[in-house]
Amino acid sequence: MISRAAALLLLAFSRMPLTAEVRDLKAFFQERCAVCHGPDGSGRGANGARLGGRNLAEARWLAKQEESELVAAILKGRGAMPGFRRQLSEAEARRLLVEIIRPLATRKRS
Repeated sequence: MISRAAALLLLAFSRMPLTAEVRDLKAFFQERCAVCHGPDGSGRGANGARLGGRNLAEARWLAKQEESELVAAILKGRGAMPGFRRQLSEAEARRLLVEIIRPLATRKRS
């Protein structure tokens, strides 16, 4: 049997958001970003048209964006997009950009 203090501590940790290092960043993108940006980054997610989801797969647009600006947008939010500072560290947001978002622009469209 665990003490009451230990039980409260476990409860507190169970409610804390997992960081992307614990979770798969691709899963994070699909859970949090794809609803507006679409699973392929096209901006055609379920809420994309209504909320103005940016086409992240647009190579010319993405190439003109500063990495630091995009990381800031992920963390702080922009327009209708919420910020993810509570779920991601700056390093995790940078990894999300480099490993998940930037490759969307290099995939061939079918």
